[in-house]
Amino acid sequence: MSRPARQSSVTPRARTRGRRGGHPNDRRRLAGPAGRVLSGAVWPPLVGAIDRVAALATGRRYPSYFRRFRRMEGWTRERLEAWRWRRLRALLEHAYETTPFWREQFDRLGAKPADLAAPAGFRSIPPLDKATINARRDDLTSRRPGRGVRERSTGGSTGHNVWFRLDRETQDRRRAAGRLTEEWDGVRPGTRIAFLWGAALDAEPSVASRVADLLSNRLFLSVYGVGEERLAEHWRRLERFRPEVITSYPSILHHLARRMGREACRRLGVRLIYSSAEVLQDPVRADLEDLFGAAVRDRYASREFGMIAAECPEGGGLHVMDMRLYLELEPGPAPGEPSPILVTDLDNRTMPMIRYRIDDLALPAPGPCACGRPFGLLSRIEGRALDVVVTPDGRAFGGTFFTLQLRPFDRTIERFQVVQDRPDHLVVRVVPGPGYGPAVRQRVLDTLAGALGRTVSVELLEVPEIPPSPSGKHRFVISQVGGGRSG
Repeated sequence: MSRPARQSSVTPRARTRGRRGGHPNDRRRLAGPAGRVLSGAVWPPLVGAIDRVAALATGRRYPSYFRRFRRMEGWTRERLEAWRWRRLRALLEHAYETTPFWREQFDRLGAKPADLAAPAGFRSIPPLDKATINARRDDLTSRRPGRGVRERSTGGSTGHNVWFRLDRETQDRRRAAGRLTEEWDGVRPGTRIAFLWGAALDAEPSVASRVADLLSNRLFLSVYGVGEERLAEHWRRLERFRPEVITSYPSILHHLARRMGREACRRLGVRLIYSSAEVLQDPVRADLEDLFGAAVRDRYASREFGMIAAECPEGGGLHVMDMRLYLELEPGPAPGEPSPILVTDLDNRTMPMIRYRIDDLALPAPGPCACGRPFGLLSRIEGRALDVVVTPDGRAFGGTFFTLQLRPFDRTIERFQVVQDRPDHLVVRVVPGPGYGPAVRQRVLDTLAGALGRTVSVELLEVPEIPPSPSGKHRFVISQVGGGRSG
């Protein structure tokens, strides 16, 4: 199947704008010689050249991996699968030979790596969970690690950090995969990108990193402990920076954009929004598209693996990073319901993570994507296993369900969070907005009671604010009930 040239691999909306001379706001952004240099005519190509020279000087290999991954876009699915199973067999052999944990697991199965390097054998390997990683981190670490090993942790959005190790080559391959997905949207090194983020800002930025961000046209805004005053300051910095692309938790950006209004959002001139780290609810996507007049792309990534899947501009779903990962969906509770995700990193030889239960849920896409890329496809990421309410009669409700139920109250409820503290009891926290009162309160209770049925009681609790998780994310649904989807 033929595909459009990579230079035009942007949204249909962006292609149309390109024929008219770019995004409507680009004419303001590009006004004057300095604007032309900084906003696209000269600066992005120059940043790309500097980046390649810096990689060569420091021995980083992500430019060569990027070119390799780009070539793989033209492979057939059969060729890609054969290549991945060769990589997977090499990983299993390395894990067996160099890590006490995996040798113990394979011996317990009475199997050698060659026996497990096929679908049926591979599925016999017990999934790796987060508690095991923390308890046996040293036994999971290879006796022949890669170069430049670093220890990192997850963001703690569930209250429990997971510590893991990875090497320089794995980091370079991650970077290359992420860069490839940006190319799909016409985003180049040097494109003006603003990040409303938390996880990337765990440590105080160094002088070198600040200079690198300035040269590469990146702006990082921390959402840790963000309040109204801090949000207002963030917006002033966005107005000065004039980003072409925003990467953000959808809940934070949605909250900020609704406060500022459509006219202020449109003035920024954003053409693309990357949503990541939270479930992108359909109503939130629609609001962001309307407020900013920009395309919204969903991206699924984690600290443990980097980019896992990214939404295709052709609209077929989220492409899995099959050039780096082997992703499986465990059987769901019922056909058509979200399934738990297992991820195997094909690159990380320092700490082999095989069939890792990441505690997220996804739905597979019903068919191939129109773009013709051979990579696997997910229709949507449904959320964390701990972000699903399971009722006593076995029905499951995720964040999307509650968002749709409360959509009619959008103007009177600023934010909500559902907490399942018992199998038959939910606490729904709401931050009241203008017009909220006893009548609205009763309608909310009636709506939820009618949708959930009689097996669950609902308690509505008005609160002044709903703090984000330690990593800055907003969790729409929290299940505190053991033995549910968290497995």
